[in-house]
Amino acid sequence: MAHIIEVLRDTEAEARSFLDALFYSDSVSAIGRRPDGERTRAVAVNWDAEEEIELDERISQMVTDAIEADDDLDEIAAYCRLFPETVLYQPELADIE
Repeated sequence: MAHIIEVLRDTEAEARSFLDALFYSDSVSAIGRRPDGERTRAVAVNWDAEEEIELDERISQMVTDAIEADDDLDEIAAYCRLFPETVLYQPELADIE
């Protein structure tokens, strides 16, 4: 099961640095970042995790429901539906900015 990782950072730059570190990982994919009060929450998904939290269960159920409805929804898209304020991680755009 996929496990959602959420890490609080003080700034967007720190959150982005965390996500950049995951770029070459085979088992963890960066999702993006979203505001959390005065801080920024960096979000990723670990595809090989054995632990499970309530958020993982909610997302898993959303994906299962989507499959049954013949809808195309993965864990990353499901997270973004739950938290629409999430800014997706796009490393190729960082080089332009």
